[in-house]
Amino acid sequence: MNLTDKRKWVNVVLWLLSVASMIGLMILGSRILVEDNGGLLVEFAVITIVSLLWLYLISGKKTFSFLTNQTGYTFRMLAPTLIFSAVFGLFGILEVFFEHPPLIPGWPVNLALFAADMFLVGVYEEACFRACACDALLPLLKNRRHPFLWTALISGLVFGYVHVVSADFSDLHQTLQFFLKIANTAVYGSMMMILYWKTRNLLGLAIIHGLNDFLPGFLNEIFLFTETDTSATYTSGDSGTTVVYLIQLAVELVCLFYIYRKVGRNLDYKTILKEW
Repeated sequence: MNLTDKRKWVNVVLWLLSVASMIGLMILGSRILVEDNGGLLVEFAVITIVSLLWLYLISGKKTFSFLTNQTGYTFRMLAPTLIFSAVFGLFGILEVFFEHPPLIPGWPVNLALFAADMFLVGVYEEACFRACACDALLPLLKNRRHPFLWTALISGLVFGYVHVVSADFSDLHQTLQFFLKIANTAVYGSMMMILYWKTRNLLGLAIIHGLNDFLPGFLNEIFLFTETDTSATYTSGDSGTTVVYLIQLAVELVCLFYIYRKVGRNLDYKTILKEW
């Protein structure tokens, strides 16, 4: 194994370390910080800085030179991925209309902190699971068959797996939700990866990612609801969550087909492999 090949494997190890450090910092933050939007802002800011440092170790300055490249284009192409999140936001608006919940004291500050939190989630997850993953995996796989497919698949599955908090495999619905959650997140990650191949843009990906996390729950930061819906977040024994995941998967597959037709099939993959 020559020095170049060793460096490629080192970068893969660095990517896996970036995933491990992100998870570790989240666990540490939950133990030493107050789990409100202010505490989360501190936690997510630290994770963002660490994730960008890992990216610098893997890619050097090259990825950062494309940080804001074609942000408007990235946003336009990925706008359809906001459909499912916007629908959840609409349900919240309907609940406000019928339930008339009271406002949370200091809600403008609460909402602003929540928006900042979700943007930082977008930054560090895109840095870790798109930029670090692609910059580590694609050079290693470039001489294999279908390197882009394998890069998207491996990074997408890791991205999906870390989003599943727990599952009881003796429960049918939780078992289904475990695999559906991974599939949903992997499909979503594949869409983001296609745009990363096109633009190398982290800012546009982070904005869309942040909005997808912000829209379903932003009303919970304004109004004091009697119940908070978490059906689109984790596994449960509730059949309704399974239905939500199935609908989400159908919507995301349509979005992936759209992104591939508009962007993916028009990419010059040979040139990308040479320049990456």
